[in-house]
Amino acid sequence: MPNTYSLILSMKKLIFCCLVVLMGSCKDKDENVEPEKDFAPEFVGKYETTTVVPNTVFKQSWEVTAADKNKLAIVYIKNTEVAAAGTTLELIQEYNLANVKTTSQDVFEISETVDVKQSNGKPLQQKVEGIGTRVVNAAGVPQINITIKLTETGKTTSAEEYLEFKKK
Repeated sequence: MPNTYSLILSMKKLIFCCLVVLMGSCKDKDENVEPEKDFAPEFVGKYETTTVVPNTVFKQSWEVTAADKNKLAIVYIKNTEVAAAGTTLELIQEYNLANVKTTSQDVFEISETVDVKQSNGKPLQQKVEGIGTRVVNAAGVPQINITIKLTETGKTTSAEEYLEFKKK
């Protein structure tokens, strides 16, 4: 029996050594990991776009600030002017987007519900969604291209619009 006992003891030591080696090889190697890059500052600035359709002008602007690491805040102002029967009607809407996430150096994602401030004083809550891409246009001006989707809370219909916001 001494041979069996010493064989079992040797096996236990071998298993213990294998576990120690395995644990050492699974050690987290955080020393060589690069810190996560903050893309938010790449987008900071003022952007504008104007869209004209018969009898209506949409002037839209974005004031983009870095809220946190890889997080933007955008004050989105939409000014709609409608010409009808010899007069111009105007509605100004302000969307305060506080949780816009940058996903890379040139891309961010909007997906949040906001209370829209309107110049007519009427309450409005909308879900704002879209993926914005930062590019430099043919004239050398930085811009953000986005298809923005607006859905009024409690409604199933939504409006989608492709916009090109040029940096000012």
